[in-house]
This record gives sequence, C-alpha cells and structure tokens, in this order.
Amino acid sequence: MSPDEQRPSSHPDDDRSSLSRRQLLGLLGGGGVLAGIGWFAPEWLPDPITDTLTTLYPDPSSNYVWRPPVSVEHADEAVQRLEDTVGRAKALRSRIDLDSVDEDLEFHLRGSPAGGHLESAKEAQNARDRLFSATYGMLFAGEAVGYAKIALGEENPDGRLERGRELRQATDDVADSISEYRVADGGRDLGYLYAIEREVSFARVSSNWSGTYTGGDPDSVDDFSPHGLANTWGSQLQAEQRIENARHYREQYRSGLGTDPRSHRERLEDALLGLLAEVDRYPTRDEMRTKLDGELELDQSTPYGAARWELFTLCFDNDFRFFGEDFRRDLTVLRVVKTGQALLARQAHDFVLDELDVDPSDTDYDSGHTFLAKRQAMDEFRATRDEYDSNFAGVVASEAASRIRGGDVGLTTRFDDQPAWRERVEASVYYLLGAGMMRNLGEIIDPLLTVETGE
Repeated sequence: MSPDEQRPSSHPDDDRSSLSRRQLLGLLGGGGVLAGIGWFAPEWLPDPITDTLTTLYPDPSSNYVWRPPVSVEHADEAVQRLEDTVGRAKALRSRIDLDSVDEDLEFHLRGSPAGGHLESAKEAQNARDRLFSATYGMLFAGEAVGYAKIALGEENPDGRLERGRELRQATDDVADSISEYRVADGGRDLGYLYAIEREVSFARVSSNWSGTYTGGDPDSVDDFSPHGLANTWGSQLQAEQRIENARHYREQYRSGLGTDPRSHRERLEDALLGLLAEVDRYPTRDEMRTKLDGELELDQSTPYGAARWELFTLCFDNDFRFFGEDFRRDLTVLRVVKTGQALLARQAHDFVLDELDVDPSDTDYDSGHTFLAKRQAMDEFRATRDEYDSNFAGVVASEAASRIRGGDVGLTTRFDDQPAWRERVEASVYYLLGAGMMRNLGEIIDPLLTVETGE
C-alpha cells in the first residue's frame, strides 16, 4: 500500500529478501541444491531448517500501512508539552514529604514521571517516532501529576469529570468539522479521514474516569480509588494530545481537497449498512464457539483442532462492534474500515481451512506447509499492494498485513511444553488468513474510491 513519507525505497521488501537468501545459504552451508529443494519442495527438508527459512522469508514491511505525515513542528510541540508536564509533576513532588504518605502512594511518587518516554521522544530522529513517544509518555507523566495532586490533597475529582466532558465536546467538534466527508481523491482523502477519526476515537475513550469511556459519566466520584483518579489525569492529558494530532491531520486533509470536493457521506453510510448486513450473514461468535466445542467436540490437542480454534479466534472477533457504540456514533470512516476488516476475516475462514491441508485424523503438521503458506501470503500481498496502491487501501489492508507478520511470532518463541506442530499450524493460519483477506480487499474499497464529478 502507499508508503508514508519515511519509506526508504519503493520496494522495502527487497533488502530483507536479499539478506534472507544470504542468511539461508549460510545456514545450509552454501548448498544450492538444498536451497532449491527448500524453495520447491520444503517438506523434504528437516523441520528446523524449514522453520528458519520461513521466518527469514520477507514479511510485509514495517510501514506497510499508510499513515499521514507528521511535521517537525507538530512533533516538537508534542515533545514540549510532555516536557512541561514532566516539569509540572516534579514541581508538585518537591512540595511533598514522602515520609508522610502511605507506601503505595510513595511508590508511584518515586518513579520517573514519563517512564523514559521523554528521553525517547527527544532522542528520536524521526518526527513520527517523536510524536509517538510524546503521546504515549503523556499517559505516565499525567499519572505522576495525578498522584502528586492526591498526596497534596488537591485532586478535585469533580474537576476531572468536567474536564472529561470538555474533551468529549472537543472531539465532537473535530468530528462535526469533517462530517460531510468531502473527497477529491478517494484513495487519498479517505485515508486522511480515517487517521483523523482514529485519533478522535482514542481521545474519546481516554477522556473519562480511568481512561475508559463507553457512554455517560460515573454516578459518584466517591466510588473510585486514588489509582483511578491518577489514571484519569494521565488519560485525559493523553486525550488532549490525541485531539491535537487529529487537528494536525485535518489540516493536511483540507489542504489537498482543492476547490470542488464532493461529499462522500451518503456513500459511506450506505457502505457501512451494507457491510454490517454482510457480516450478519455469517455465524455469530457464540454460534461458532458452540459448533466447535459442542457439535464438533474439538479441543486443541490435534493440528486440526488447534487450527479450527485459532481460526475461530481470529475470524469471528466482535471488537468491530465496539465501534458502533454511542461514543463512536459519528465516526463513519473508522467504522467502515473496522467493519470491512471484520468481514474480510469472516470471508477468509473457509479459504484458510481449505488451504491448510490439515485433516481431523492428523497428528503432525509439516513445517514445509508453513513455509508454503507464508510464500502464498506474500505473493498475494505483493500482488494486491501493486493493484491497490492508495492511502485508503493501505489502511484497510493493515489488518491482513499484521496477520502475515504475526505468523512468525510462534515460530521464534517456542514453548517447551507444546508440540512443535502447534506453532507451525497456528503460523500457517495467520499467513493464510492474511492472504485470504487480501484476496477480497477490492470488494471493500472499490465502491468507495470512485469520486462523483457532478451533483
């Protein structure tokens, strides 16, 4: 998908692929014959060699998902905001007699206010990395302020509730300002709109008590612990930075619209309804669990059972429905992306099961199948990336690419108490799920990319 501004080359996989071949040849003692066998018939090689070959085979690049550029000025402002918060925490702490507070509170007052994230933000050379560290560090620095306020008796919980309402109003203002979803270039502008709404959604979640907002305010602030209050300070300061990030991306989005953008609002709303209807055609998560556990009586003691349960976990996740709750009611592009990714996963379920080449009677799973699964996934990823090269395509495809990258984890972090086939079959599930999702990517993005040229 379209790279961000930091992408080092037009094909970042090339260097990794070249390095992998050199490493692999060294592993095989320079044996060209064995390397050829590994490529065309990996099941003929010993499992440890094929496992290594699989993990060395290129993944989607680390910046496979498009992200909007971050200016140096915006990153610097975020780092300065974090530094000011750290300074505030230290100033408050200087007024506290640590011998006068309880042991638990003292523990939180002695740590580094930003948990090392201020130093990381200052040292990072890349503006995006600096912004990430500053945004993340604001949570810890804010908590340090909160604990100090508690120790000083200045916590003012009612003020935190009111601040939460103010932050949610600020997120509403940002969402309202883009609610017509005006688009001049669908592939570009929908990517920016997603980035804006993603930051808005994070800010809303972080605005409430203890950093979790799902609608409404607590009935009584007396019901919450000091830890909850300190967490609220941190999450709300992080929410402030998220709102600033959303405004920064909104400026970029607006600057590219030109003089005659067209509203995509109705098309997005129709697309969301259609995607939700398609998802509802598939079994629910509870229905699938009942089928595996009750009807098929499957556990994870065999390759087939492990594969089916892993597919259940990955393909029938209900997290996307979280985006339909009241606090994300007006973030339509975000909901389209998350619902589209959920549909792609469900669509890929049977494809993965067919391609796994595993039967209920199997007691082992050859590592060669895992290598072939990853190679198939990367072939599909590259072909689809080349066909759909846009900001928005990169956003929708990010989940599929993450699955492909996630397949390596089990192969590189084995547990002695598990059979070797478990990591191999589960890795294959991840690889093939990524491939299956990429195969249907066009069904999600094609209807949204065309821009009307007239009213």
